[in-house]
Amino acid sequence: MSRLPELTNAELRVMKALWQCERGTVAEVRAELGRRGQDLAYTTVMTLLGRLATKGAVVVDKDREPFIYRSAHRRESVLRDRLREFVREVFDGQADSLVLNLVEDESLTRAELRAIERKIADAERADRPVKGDKK
Repeated sequence: MSRLPELTNAELRVMKALWQCERGTVAEVRAELGRRGQDLAYTTVMTLLGRLATKGAVVVDKDREPFIYRSAHRRESVLRDRLREFVREVFDGQADSLVLNLVEDESLTRAELRAIERKIADAERADRPVKGDKK
């Protein structure tokens, strides 16, 4: 798989709709965006999908009409890359600062906090290398 392209917020919204559809025409992606409360003109969705194709974020099947679009990258890979960039830009690369801000801001429910605790415990049990550890 090629390098993950940089996406605008509008392009990311289109990608999220496309991931939900798995593959689709402009009309199908537009309908999914509408279900998400993002009503865009058909031509706008077509333009965004065209830009995404140029960037290598989507693959276009032009063997039939209407064209079928599908993501060239897994959702998790793109979101992980976006999160890393966000942490780098907003929190100067300090992921712990992001998590502490979420906890202090009371943005997380008790259930979400427990889920984070379980993930931390699982990582510790797996003895997974952690950034900054001297192993």
